Amino acid sequence: MTLMLCNFTIQHYACLPQRTQLKPEQLSEILQCKLSGNLTYPQKIWKLFFTKYSAILDEALHRFSNMSYQPSGPSISLVLDVFGEVVIDQFSQHDLRSPNHTRKWFLTNLRPFLPQASREFLSCLSTKNFTCGTYQILVEALGRQPANPNPANSAMDRQRQLLIYTNFIEPFLRRNDTEDPNCFNNSNNSTDWLKKYFGPFVGFAPLEELKRLHGNFSVVDVLPMLSPVQLGEVASTPGQLRNPGDVHMILIHVLPRDLGEFFDIVSPAVEGLHLPVDVRQVLLQQVFDNANLPDPSIKDPEVLVWLGQRLRPLLPNLTEEHVAPLFNIVRHRGCNISQETVALLNSILPSLSNGTQAAVQHQIIMSLRESTPLRCYRNNSFFMFLRQSFLNFTFPKLTNFLSLIPPQRESELLNTIHPSELGTFLRKPEVVDNKTKLCTIFRNYKKTPEFLETENLPDDVKRPVLPCVWPLALATDDKAEVDRWFDNRLSNYLKFLNRALLQSSDTLNASCLPFRRLVSLLGSNLTFNGSAITQDDAYSTIKTYLNTGSSAAPKCYSPTDPNLNSTAWFLNYIGVFITFVTVEDFDTFGSESTLQLFAVNPVNIKLFNFAGAPQNLTKRFTELIFLQNSNFLPLQLPPHLQCFVPASAYSKLNESESVVVLGNLNQSCTNVDSEISSALASNIQIVDLGSITALGPQVTSLTTGQITKAPPSVILQSLSNLSSVSGWNLGQSLFIIQILITQNFQINNSDSLINLGSLVGGLPTQTLIAIPAQQVLTTSTNPKFVTNMLTAPTIVQQIYVNKIITVDMKPTELIVNVPDEMATEIPRNLLNFPTTGNQTLTALNINKKKWKPQQAVLFFDTVANGLDEPDDLSEYVLQGFTCSRVQTFKKTKTQRLIRACRRRDGRRKVVLKETQLTCMWNNIKGESPQDFVNYPSDMLLYYSYTNIQQTNCRSYFIETGRADFSVLSSTLDGRKVDLLNNAKKCLNIKGTQLSRDNLEVLGNMACTLDENYIQSSDSYILEKLKNCNDFSDQQITAMETVICSGNTTYGNPSTWTEKTLEQLDILPLYLTENFWKHISTRNKSTFLKKFMKRLRTNKTMKRKLKKLFKECTMSLRSKRSTVNACPDSLGNITQVTISNDAFPFGYDNTTFNHCLSAQVVMDNLASLTEKVDDDDMQKVILEKLHQAYPKGLSDQQVQVLGSVSRVASMEQINKWNITTVDTLAALMDNGNGEWDSAKAKVIFTKFLSAGNSLGASALNSIGGPNLCALDLSVLQGIRNDSLRDADALEITSCSSAHKKAFFAVAETAFPINFAQTRATADQLTSYQLIQTYLGGANITYIRSLSRVNISMDINTFIGLDSAVVQALSVSEVSGLLGSNLNDLKTFENNTVVQNWVSKQLQSELDKLGISLTGGRVDSNTTPMTTNTATTIPNTTSGQSRGTYPVPLLFLFGLLFIVVQM
Repeated sequence: MTLMLCNFTIQHYACLPQRTQLKPEQLSEILQCKLSGNLTYPQKIWKLFFTKYSAILDEALHRFSNMSYQPSGPSISLVLDVFGEVVIDQFSQHDLRSPNHTRKWFLTNLRPFLPQASREFLSCLSTKNFTCGTYQILVEALGRQPANPNPANSAMDRQRQLLIYTNFIEPFLRRNDTEDPNCFNNSNNSTDWLKKYFGPFVGFAPLEELKRLHGNFSVVDVLPMLSPVQLGEVASTPGQLRNPGDVHMILIHVLPRDLGEFFDIVSPAVEGLHLPVDVRQVLLQQVFDNANLPDPSIKDPEVLVWLGQRLRPLLPNLTEEHVAPLFNIVRHRGCNISQETVALLNSILPSLSNGTQAAVQHQIIMSLRESTPLRCYRNNSFFMFLRQSFLNFTFPKLTNFLSLIPPQRESELLNTIHPSELGTFLRKPEVVDNKTKLCTIFRNYKKTPEFLETENLPDDVKRPVLPCVWPLALATDDKAEVDRWFDNRLSNYLKFLNRALLQSSDTLNASCLPFRRLVSLLGSNLTFNGSAITQDDAYSTIKTYLNTGSSAAPKCYSPTDPNLNSTAWFLNYIGVFITFVTVEDFDTFGSESTLQLFAVNPVNIKLFNFAGAPQNLTKRFTELIFLQNSNFLPLQLPPHLQCFVPASAYSKLNESESVVVLGNLNQSCTNVDSEISSALASNIQIVDLGSITALGPQVTSLTTGQITKAPPSVILQSLSNLSSVSGWNLGQSLFIIQILITQNFQINNSDSLINLGSLVGGLPTQTLIAIPAQQVLTTSTNPKFVTNMLTAPTIVQQIYVNKIITVDMKPTELIVNVPDEMATEIPRNLLNFPTTGNQTLTALNINKKKWKPQQAVLFFDTVANGLDEPDDLSEYVLQGFTCSRVQTFKKTKTQRLIRACRRRDGRRKVVLKETQLTCMWNNIKGESPQDFVNYPSDMLLYYSYTNIQQTNCRSYFIETGRADFSVLSSTLDGRKVDLLNNAKKCLNIKGTQLSRDNLEVLGNMACTLDENYIQSSDSYILEKLKNCNDFSDQQITAMETVICSGNTTYGNPSTWTEKTLEQLDILPLYLTENFWKHISTRNKSTFLKKFMKRLRTNKTMKRKLKKLFKECTMSLRSKRSTVNACPDSLGNITQVTISNDAFPFGYDNTTFNHCLSAQVVMDNLASLTEKVDDDDMQKVILEKLHQAYPKGLSDQQVQVLGSVSRVASMEQINKWNITTVDTLAALMDNGNGEWDSAKAKVIFTKFLSAGNSLGASALNSIGGPNLCALDLSVLQGIRNDSLRDADALEITSCSSAHKKAFFAVAETAFPINFAQTRATADQLTSYQLIQTYLGGANITYIRSLSRVNISMDINTFIGLDSAVVQALSVSEVSGLLGSNLNDLKTFENNTVVQNWVSKQLQSELDKLGISLTGGRVDSNTTPMTTNTATTIPNTTSGQSRGTYPVPLLFLFGLLFIVVQM
């Protein structure tokens, strides 16, 4: 049936006869089939059709609406229009107002057709007189349109909805002819109004329209109902968005998919709204959070819309936090979008904070580093690409710039940059954030030369650029290219050359030509003022370069290479830095033969004439000249180099040439070598006024033979020249003075004395004695004369001082008259200063002078009382500290005086004897101070270790380490072991191995260590041993083992040079042939020339000098032992040979004998005796003298024999003239060694037989042990005034008889008033004057001393006659020692003390209160039985005493009684 109905057209049904009727269901079926197809009918046909069947239309439509079928054909809209005419237009006013009627038709019958309602239908519908209620039903009906299942048609649905709103809802609500216009009265509120009368179409109503239609419209209430566009309109309302909360209130109702619509409304309005920044930021954040723009599903055009329209107004004042989300949107999109984003931000750049701009820059950098780096780069200039990428945002600094380049493309991309572009980049402010990164550019950049030639950079960029281009400049071997680098490309950069670059591997591996240019640059164009490098740095580089990377030396020299064959090598590769070259460096630069070749090049000679070159180097260079050409004429050298010409070359000159050279030397040289002076002086054939003037300071090189051969008148006329020159030896001075005297030069007043100048040392004492005292006193105010007098023999100084003293012998006057430096020669007995008058002035006058200890002890209390501050006392006064003088001081003052003796910077050490040090210790031990640095280091040797807090033990040993351990006497030698053991405990030292730190703490204690410690310890021990005064053979052997091991800073023996010897400081003085065999003869000779001069200046003991000469020449002796004549290699000994300070090194006994003539000995006696220390060689000298003077030697000759005199035979001595005290003093000089007593006796006999007596000067000259050689009869003839005016004579080694003889004279010379039982100042002075002679005192005298409280020191006590000591009682000893009593305990192991103690009752000893034990048991005393212990002496020196219980002592007592019975 259905198919049948559908077979007919609508027109057919419309035209059926009136009697033919369809049923409602048939009509419904017809609509279903006709409306589903694509066949359409004209509107009039449809109208005819529906009009014909209008009676059943209601039921038919009802059936049709209940079908599941949804009509979708093209005729639906047309049909609905027809229904409007046929049905709706026929509605009565009642129908229009009837809700039921309206529901039936619009919610049911017409429901399938409403989705296709046309504009005309809707417009017509809006004109009907619906009530608000029936209108609401229509809105509901229209809003029930089914959703289109096809998303593509969603926009069409919205169009139909907009059609409904525009043509029905809006026109109806705008009507003013309804009973309730706008339907305002039938709604509860804005929300209710919208729901009822707008329904789902509310989103199409403009906000302003809603407000117009509803007078009380509330936007806030209806926000959930509004569309994105309407919400955008709300947000665009001025004043609506005042804070972030307002934004959230609106946007919470906008779905993510609708954000575009929302911002299409809001964004254009933003600029006019003047929204707060935080509101815009929240709006922006909503986009970032919800719009999901990074999603690839959102296409690029849509993103461009967002960027160009919706987001643009929100971006000004963009925050740092929003930069990354913004760039996330475009990160993986097309290059144009990324660039558009940067351009957008660039347009608002002024509004962006620095932080935001930095964040943008960072995001640009990140985008360029993404997984496909530089995907937008198109092979143009990389620099321009980056400029386009960053626009006006901060261009990346160097580090980021380079990080944007893939490592494998560095060279490719950097070389796309034009030099001008690179210059532009590097001129950007602070662009170089990593200086080392610059080198990445220039390492890859092939246009660097062009860049350096054309582009100028700021100084702060030039500085780091230089290290990057430096290797390029140093790599070329082309001279023209080298010039371009240094003259053009680097001309503005070289001022930034620094130490690191100069000493870099690039510099050290440079080619020769650029390095040569660098040396020239450093030496000429670089001032070093304010430079980053010093001249030391420059030379260090040169030195390293010349010793690096070349198998052949000299580096950069090749005779066959035109570029490297110049012999101007020193100028080319060292230049002005020759001033820094050491001799050791110099010798490393090449073989001697090659360096000789360089030496004769005139430009090198000119270079070495540079005044700042080290003397030893200039000397070495000059030597090379003459090694290359021995006939090189010295006068062809610049004057400065003439200072160092070998003496052998000068020996070839004639007299006139020598005079010219002397003029040059006197002007150009500070200290002319003695050999050179002697060589030139030896060329003077006749000494006349001209030659003396020409010689100038070198006149002292004339031999005594030349002087004596000169016309005496010439000597007299040249006195002003001769006396102004320093350096005369005694022999020369004696002969010149003798010549002057023979020429009637009167030495009888102050002027004549002063005119002698430096020759005053040759003045006979008899001549000096004859000069009026007042005239002598006048010379004491002449500083230059006093300086000259201080170089004279001691006997001359003594006589000089004695003459001054005779002017006024009052102590207060003589200390003013006698020059400060010569106060040591004032007789002791004249130093008893009065206790009245201006004590402070007296103390000040005393304090500024130089004194001997034996003098200082006499006035120590005078100065200490005269000056308020003990620290003001001079070191010379402080050395007079004794318990005798401080016993009356308050304890605090004594302790301050002790502290004044401490080590202090800028002041020589206060030298104190052991008894002074123990006295000091006894005065402070009660307090046991821990501030060790404030006390004399030597005193700390006597410190009781038990008094030292363990936390302070290190500081104690540090200060003790500065002490002189040799001050400890043999009695206390065990303290050295104790100190070492305690130090090991303190420093936790195990065994004999000492670390460097240990040695730093122990300091001078190293001098006490045995060979095991020396060999086992850190080699730094050698540095500490340099401070020692002497060594045992075992210590020396151990030192040699360490030094020769090659494991020290001195290196392997095969590398040792003169420098090594110098670095060893004083140690070579003690080393043996085992060490010296490793040193070449040349290095020995060069070293000894300086070393021997130093040793002689320091008055080194002769026995040490003899041993040194023996050990360092042992190998030479063995080689030349069979020589029968003077070898040609050595040549005859001349004045030039002798003038070498190393002389007689190179000779053994045999060659010395063959090469030395008697005439040379005669002419150079003083020089020979000064330098020759070997016994056998000294005997040769004496034999030559015998050949020259078979009848004997004059006083003047004897006076210059020095240590040679000690090897003379009795026969030779008997031929000597010893007629003056000058000769006696010269012979008795202890510095020349000890005398055999028999020889000394012969000397004394000859002196006395010449009519002389033993006056004070003679006694002083004879001095210590030699006095013991005098016969008793001679001693007994000494006048007491002679002894009184003499120094404190040392007679401890004399026999008892000699001591008694001396004491007999001394007792008269220094009387003590024993009537006074309390020590007075006079008594103390007399005691200290006689103190050295007390070894001959009898018991009566000593007992008298014990009653006057003189505080005798322990050494004086021990030195008393043994019988006298043993006869003294305990109380008498206590009275003698006074405040030194504690030293009895300290020195209890001394034999004298032990013997005395053993004879005393222990009970008496106990009364001393010093824990002294070992005395006899008192037979009248009943021993107490107690558990206490008593100490008795142990027989082992230096060890602690054992303890024995009293019961055992009781048995010893019984045994003693039995023995006595």
